[in-house]
Amino acid sequence: MSLLWEILQFVLRLSFGVSLAMAITNPKHVTSGFFKVHLWVIMGLNVFGGLVVWTVSDEHLPEDSGRLISQTSLLILVIANAVLSYAGAVSWLYEKTKPGQWILVVLTALTLATAYQSSVLPTDNATSHHLILLADIITSGLLVGSVTTAMLLGHWYLNTPTMDLVPLRKLLWLCIIAIVLRTILSGTGTTLTILNTEVTTTWWIFVSLRWMAGLIISLGLISMTFLTLRVPNTQSATGILYAATIVVFIGELTARVLADNVLYPL
Repeated sequence: MSLLWEILQFVLRLSFGVSLAMAITNPKHVTSGFFKVHLWVIMGLNVFGGLVVWTVSDEHLPEDSGRLISQTSLLILVIANAVLSYAGAVSWLYEKTKPGQWILVVLTALTLATAYQSSVLPTDNATSHHLILLADIITSGLLVGSVTTAMLLGHWYLNTPTMDLVPLRKLLWLCIIAIVLRTILSGTGTTLTILNTEVTTTWWIFVSLRWMAGLIISLGLISMTFLTLRVPNTQSATGILYAATIVVFIGELTARVLADNVLYPL
């Protein structure tokens, strides 16, 4: 599959995860500028996604597989994400908290649907394939989104140091939950892949990278962030979360490459 298409799916999962993380963040403890700025980030991600959808044709898809929806329909969904993100940013710009929160909820559902519809499945797929795919998207998006949003919120504390630390701690717990869920799903997928296919040394190297960076090291860094916030030292915590974001991105992008033409999420 085209590398651009893999990046598209990663970007859409990231959009879903960040939208969800912001939707559960209490605006009473976080300034509206945080939501406004990062809705613009989601808008930018989906503008990039629209360019990818427009560029990548069916000839780049694997053999004996197909899109869930047409290229045009997917492009409309991605554009809708970008437009809704802009509308949400405007709501937060004018301190319209309630509409802004509702837009985040709708955007979370829409980005999840778009990430699902952007996927490619075998032409002879069954219901189980769709369920596995949905679980893969939710756990992956939750992981990259929660860690990224925690990092962005940590950075926001540097601009507004008087904010309550409760929202950041809440996001860190969401990161822990996401890592646990992702570990369960990836562990199951890795086991099934080993049992049902002939794996190579190269595969083992990249799976090791995926697990070490994306799950084990990221869990350690999130735990370190919890300890740092006891001081509290938001500057150091933000630095640790930057590192956590990088290793999670490495892990999930590696998982996307490994899962190419494989039915099991890795």
